[in-house]
Amino acid sequence: METDYYKLAESLAGLPVERLTACRSGRNSQVYQVVCCKATFALKSYPPQTLDTRDRLGTELKALKFYANNPYTPRLLAVDIPHRAVLLEWIEGSQICTPGAAEIDQALDFISRTHAAEAGADFGLASEPCLCGADLFRHVGQRLEKLQQIAHQHADLKYFLEQELQASLEKASLQAQGANFSVPLSQPALIPADFGFHNAIKTAAGKLYFIDFEYFGWDDPVRLAADFLLHPGMTLDPQHGQRFRQGMMDIYHSDKEFERRLLQLLPLYGLRWVLLLLNEFLPERWQARVFSGEQATWHQIKTQQLEKARLALVKANSCLS
Repeated sequence: METDYYKLAESLAGLPVERLTACRSGRNSQVYQVVCCKATFALKSYPPQTLDTRDRLGTELKALKFYANNPYTPRLLAVDIPHRAVLLEWIEGSQICTPGAAEIDQALDFISRTHAAEAGADFGLASEPCLCGADLFRHVGQRLEKLQQIAHQHADLKYFLEQELQASLEKASLQAQGANFSVPLSQPALIPADFGFHNAIKTAAGKLYFIDFEYFGWDDPVRLAADFLLHPGMTLDPQHGQRFRQGMMDIYHSDKEFERRLLQLLPLYGLRWVLLLLNEFLPERWQARVFSGEQATWHQIKTQQLEKARLALVKANSCLS
């Protein structure tokens, strides 16, 4: 398999590859640093659609072309559709462990540029769109049902779903109810779903680059705000969280119901993150994680994800009014 990636990288780069290093194993795709004699690149390989029916490659290609002139995204350099891979500009930098005001402002600038750009007609809905509260409630219910179907095989998961999650779900559902709960948003926005500092690289100069646009598309921008504020991989201090929230309200100021929807739906979005963290209990999702290079055992990952889900539940509960 490693030899195959060397050949793929050389084909896309048009240069001999001196070194190929796995540098980022997500839950779905594989990313390698490709070092050639004259340049360094990033090679991204997408999972086969037998593991995930969503067109991750096609969606990201459209998004990267849309962002071609955006200063916050790496350049797309080459594509191999049959082998489901792309070659990208290599961004030398680090993860963002403690975001501050400068990072928040760059994230907001990126969203503002996305909102202001000419969209064209190439994009469909974002992955698992939530154009109204009822959509979000349905997605949460579907995820919960899948986990309940296998919970009898995992005593700790069963206890969590029944004894810890259920009460929070009932409260969040009540808070989400409103006059427009079942009315789809008339003017959705193009959003980079799954947006946050977990999908960002910070250069030594402090410049941010955002990556991973496999879920890009039209959706309620409240989802964008909620996912950024509640993502389990990042904790914002209250001051920076409020800075981001206010910035989002400024960007989407023409949407007079933005703040109300955010307050109503935030706990339910938080519970969706709780359930997303439990995906690894599902055999098909575990297979995708193995493809992406996971080295730990399934038992270890399930234990780890359940603990993360408990922490995400605390965060979701903090949004209940």
